[in-house]
Amino acid sequence: MNKKMGWILVFVVVGLLPGLSSAQTPLSPKHKKWVDEEVTYIITAKERDVFSKLESDVDRDHFVEEFWRQRDPTPGTPRNEFKEEHYRRIEYANKTFGRGTPFQGWRTERGRLYIILGPPADVQRIISSAAYPMELWYYGGNPAWGQASNFRLLFYQRNGGGDYSLYNPTGNSPKELVSNPGIATVRGEFPQDWDESDKRAAVILGENASPEVVNALYSLIPGNSNPSLRLSASILLAEVQRYPQKKVNDAYALDFLNHKAAVDVSYSVRFMGNRSAISVIKNPSGQFYLHYVIVPDNLSMEVYQDRYFADLRTTLRLSDTGGRTVFQQEKNIPIDLRKDEMKAVEKNSFQLYDAIPIIPGMYMFNILLENTVSKEFTTIERTISIPAGDDLWMSPLIPSRKVVEDPSPGPVGRAFQIGKYQIYPCLNSTFQSKDRAFFFFQIHGLNRDLRETGLLDVYLLKGQEPLQSFRKSIRESENGRDFLIDFSLEKIVPGTYSARVVLLDKDAREIISQDIVFNVADQPIPGTWVFAQENPPEEDPSYSFVLGTQYLNTGNVAKAQIELAKAYEKKPDSVEYAVGYSRALIMMKQSDRARDILVPFSKKDVANFDFYVVLGMAYQDLAEYQNAILWFNKALSFKGNIVEVLNRLGDCFLKVGDKSQALKAWKKSLEINPNQEDIKKLIEKLNESGNKIL
Repeated sequence: MNKKMGWILVFVVVGLLPGLSSAQTPLSPKHKKWVDEEVTYIITAKERDVFSKLESDVDRDHFVEEFWRQRDPTPGTPRNEFKEEHYRRIEYANKTFGRGTPFQGWRTERGRLYIILGPPADVQRIISSAAYPMELWYYGGNPAWGQASNFRLLFYQRNGGGDYSLYNPTGNSPKELVSNPGIATVRGEFPQDWDESDKRAAVILGENASPEVVNALYSLIPGNSNPSLRLSASILLAEVQRYPQKKVNDAYALDFLNHKAAVDVSYSVRFMGNRSAISVIKNPSGQFYLHYVIVPDNLSMEVYQDRYFADLRTTLRLSDTGGRTVFQQEKNIPIDLRKDEMKAVEKNSFQLYDAIPIIPGMYMFNILLENTVSKEFTTIERTISIPAGDDLWMSPLIPSRKVVEDPSPGPVGRAFQIGKYQIYPCLNSTFQSKDRAFFFFQIHGLNRDLRETGLLDVYLLKGQEPLQSFRKSIRESENGRDFLIDFSLEKIVPGTYSARVVLLDKDAREIISQDIVFNVADQPIPGTWVFAQENPPEEDPSYSFVLGTQYLNTGNVAKAQIELAKAYEKKPDSVEYAVGYSRALIMMKQSDRARDILVPFSKKDVANFDFYVVLGMAYQDLAEYQNAILWFNKALSFKGNIVEVLNRLGDCFLKVGDKSQALKAWKKSLEINPNQEDIKKLIEKLNESGNKIL
């Protein structure tokens, strides 16, 4: 049994070794046929682009399943009627429209439009000695999809033989439809850009074919015969051929691409929407944290013996402006509720709160939330900027319907807890009439003068008209950094408003400001179930590990070594912390120290890919090539062929004089990624030398 509701989450940190990834495999014949033949008329540009970027057949199979699921008119049933109808149309097109042409039926114009639109409501075939064979196809469109309620398509057999072409009122001319346009007398009104042959051809068609054909020269809409409609007819014709793309929301494709590595490939994922909020807040120690809340539209619960279950997983990813991963983190959350607990929360939306420390820079922030029970997933993606240095900076305003002030706050790492304030963000910036609207913000980089004499002007605005305003002194803040303002909405009518905060100097000159638009509704706002992740206290080594990993992956090795050393020294029995610290040491040319840290773990039968690679790198840097070969081989046997490991292995084999094994490793690397000119040159030189390369 399955039950839907809105809801939660938990966590496990995973270190990633950057640069170690398998290259894209070429399209298999099956996948090439699928994208270039089977769905070529209905796949959107975004879906095609995403499919072209997938790196493995497993990812492609997974995408194909999701492609059809997005179009299933009856999700939750065993049949996918859209998919069945699509392949029926292809089969019909191949049997019917390929006759007399060198093409398969799906490649013909009539086959293409049949696959896109399905069978016409009526077909009128025109046979005349004065004109080439033609067909008029009539359709009843669906206005809900942006279609005309009725339209027609004109096909004609160019030069009287072969495949039928689709007539475009602005791209084709009437003389293409007749065998001899030079024998008619021109009369009537015609488009100015038609030459005499076009006009005579139109007259011949009206006299010998059908008035409907003449009307189709101007318009796709039956009954319209105005020559001025040709341009709108061509626009409509283009829209007609995009109907399949317009019927699907292809936003899921980018989510799939961004998170395919994290989505379990054993099932077809099902995309769902969400609401979310992200804020960057500095804690009392001066460290920036990224706080977020995510509210999925729904998550399915399995029911067994009056208990409700879900198995949730989140994958958080920070990447730089070049798309390189800066940090990735996974957390797992099993959900187990009694019937009474389920009843208490089933009408409330679930809100997950969490936070991670983050270093200065510009990033793309992604969160993937999966329910492994129902195979549903949702994502959020934002560009975020973390300021560096002590420049003056005011954070965006965080709207909240509820703020709890606690003079003895809990763990520093708890999301949206800032000093003594626990903030509960208002996700869609919507308040209810008679609420009290709270707005939290921070100001960083205040000099001594502004701390002593600075002012804040605060406004509640309707358009440009102030409804409420007041002035505060910077000195009213206990720490000169955290500020909380609020407005009574008791007399505010429903509508759209804005809040504005302006920092002024002692002479009331504006220095910096922030604005936020919000709504006041007269309808009740549904209740929420808030799950605020209880993270460790600030001195926990996990924070140093997170920061050190971010510094290392952005190239700041010196700061990375400091933070990763803190993590390792506080918890020296952690293989993840030892590997992270050792990576930094190797980059700082201290491979002997890295080796000494990692060797004790080698006696504990550690099953960790990053551990094998980093220990191998340490031995390689120290010219202990046989040991390096041992650990690189363990890494390959653990995770499969990885280009960077194969290249390092080849180098080590060459250094110990094993030419054949070096060639074997490098050739395998080229099979995975043929675009490695340096490896090709090494192989060429090795073959030319016959003996050695130093």
